[in-house]
Amino acid sequence: MITSPSFYKTIHRQDGSGSAKASRITKQLLRRHAVKLAVSLAVFVLLFTSFLMMGTDASGTVPAPASAQEQVVTVQAGDTLWTIAKRFGNESKDIRFVIFLIKDRNELQSSDIKPGQKLIIPSI
Repeated sequence: MITSPSFYKTIHRQDGSGSAKASRITKQLLRRHAVKLAVSLAVFVLLFTSFLMMGTDASGTVPAPASAQEQVVTVQAGDTLWTIAKRFGNESKDIRFVIFLIKDRNELQSSDIKPGQKLIIPSI
């Protein structure tokens, strides 16, 4: 093992240039990786906002309020458009046509309904 004081001084400088060199290296690394960091941040923000928008069922349009001839129904657990159409449709109409009318009146994109959702039943 070398214990000479001159060896120690050559490894560890006392003049402070080591910290200046470290800050210069840090700046170079930041400059070199700044574009990667900016692109990664932009991708993260884009993905985050798209996932937030995917979670909503909002279509941006609201159906017109129910008229006097129409009924407003609150969907209960276990209800489907089929059961609601059967309940409010008459025997002379095809049940599929009644479902179409309900979906059209409420501006539904699919047949998925959720408990607590309000549906306007058109006069059939």
